[in-house]
This record gives sequence, C-alpha cells and structure tokens, in this order.
Amino acid sequence: MKILVPVDASTVALAPIAHLQVLAASDLEIEVLLLNVQPQFHRHIAQFTTRRARDALRQERSQLAMARAIEALSHTRLRWRTLVEVGRPAERIVAVAEREQVDQIMIGVGRHPQWLGVLARGQAGLLERYALPAGLAGVAALILSAE
Repeated sequence: MKILVPVDASTVALAPIAHLQVLAASDLEIEVLLLNVQPQFHRHIAQFTTRRARDALRQERSQLAMARAIEALSHTRLRWRTLVEVGRPAERIVAVAEREQVDQIMIGVGRHPQWLGVLARGQAGLLERYALPAGLAGVAALILSAE
C-alpha cells in the first residue's frame, strides 16, 4: 500500500504520522511518501533573484517543514521517502498522487491533530464524484465549526 502524506511545518500536518506508526505494527507492506509543496514566487519578486537562490530557499524551507515527520518515521519499520514540489498545494498533491499511483492520501485537518484519509485510486462512480466530495466538505465544515 502506498500512502501520500502532504506535510507542512504545522503540528496538524503530523496527525497522519501517528496513525502510520500504529499501522507499522501490522503486517501490511506500506510505503509512505512525504510531500511538501513550496509556493512559486511571484514574477515581480522572482526577477530580483536567481533560480539557484529560489531553489535553495525552497529546499531549506521544505527540510524544515518535513523534519518532524521524518524524525517520527525514522523510528518505524515503514519504508518512506520525501518529495518536494513547487506550485499550488491542491494541484501538486493530485499530480503526485496520480504520478506515484498512491492508494491513499492522508491529510492532517482541524485545529487539533486529526487526519482525513482519501482513497486515491480506482474508477470513481457518480457517488464518489459528487456525493462523497459534498459529504467531505460538510464534515470539514462541521469539524471547523465545532472548534
């Protein structure tokens, strides 16, 4: 099973890691892909810097954002690797999920560490394409309003 875990520097983003540590004790063969998405610089800012400097800054920020997740995963039996992408987070998460053919995406949500798992592969029917996203949006709204 291949699981994509998008992370940033927040504590909430680490919520799936705790669940993965529990899964590590099972007999499932799991590969974890830690993904950090760095923003593109606006062209008015980018014109005053070199590509090399921007890439170095993104790499540094990405390493800082993934440090706690890497530390936690390094104490498990899970296979894992890190990926860094540049662009809009939602677009890059979807692109990586498709490219890497992941089975599940686990995302930390809410103010208190919780995670949301999304099945990433398979042919979606009408229910999955329309009802499930609407339901997830409703659940997310309830979680956010309850906090």
